[in-house]
Amino acid sequence: MPDSQRSRTFVKKWLLLSILVLFIAAGVFLLMGGHPYVFYLSVYDGRSGEVIYRERVEMEDTLVLDYIHSADATPVSAVFKIREDGLHLIEEKYSWYGAGLESGAGHQFTFQDQEVTVSGYDRVFEELPLRVARTVPQELVIGEEIISLNQLAPGGTLLVIRIDRE
Repeated sequence: MPDSQRSRTFVKKWLLLSILVLFIAAGVFLLMGGHPYVFYLSVYDGRSGEVIYRERVEMEDTLVLDYIHSADATPVSAVFKIREDGLHLIEEKYSWYGAGLESGAGHQFTFQDQEVTVSGYDRVFEELPLRVARTVPQELVIGEEIISLNQLAPGGTLLVIRIDRE
């Protein structure tokens, strides 16, 4: 076979291989871009790492943690926005001040209907560790769904709450 014919054959094979690689790369790109991530609110057992609750969520959904303050018995609602990097604390609401609740400068305080709302937070929780209370109810509220932490695990259990994506 003459050199010019070998050259043309080599160029044709190289061109076909390049086109094949390009199609494969485009297919992978489209496949990955065509299937956006699915996000879940996941509650893990802090010791075993086992998922004990999982709920599909959307970005910018609101998650509320409702509980009774252990020392002062005031109801507290911590309001979070769900974002890809975790849970963003937006505000806290409570009826009266209790130890450990926000009271300092740098936040906005609104007083209405015998309730204090504290906002202006800049806190992101990749993971939110939380110990299940032994004596008072604790609930996560997302949309219409209410998740009782006291029914997920016994009092004293360490839970880890986070946003997972698949």
